[in-house]
Amino acid sequence: MPLKEWIVHLPDGFDLLIRRDTLLGHWLDFAVVLRFNNECVTRFDCAHGFPHRDVLGRKSGLIRKEICSNLSTQEAFQHAIRDLTANYRVYYEFYARQ
Repeated sequence: MPLKEWIVHLPDGFDLLIRRDTLLGHWLDFAVVLRFNNECVTRFDCAHGFPHRDVLGRKSGLIRKEICSNLSTQEAFQHAIRDLTANYRVYYEFYARQ
């Protein structure tokens, strides 16, 4: 399946912007972005050649990268959707304070 993009609406006005790119069954790239009021709260992607979560703060910008060690790109993609769906409020509270 080639490049595919979609949005998952979460409660309380949050959205997940999801993008995945594959070629002949091989995962090339992905991004799962948690958004609230058109602001990126946090995101998982595999930019820089490895899957990770960018921990962001509203005032601080990029705080750190949490590497998804021991996960394949596809596993990290699935983890990202599960994690952001379950923890979006916690991530937003952190983002808003930073």
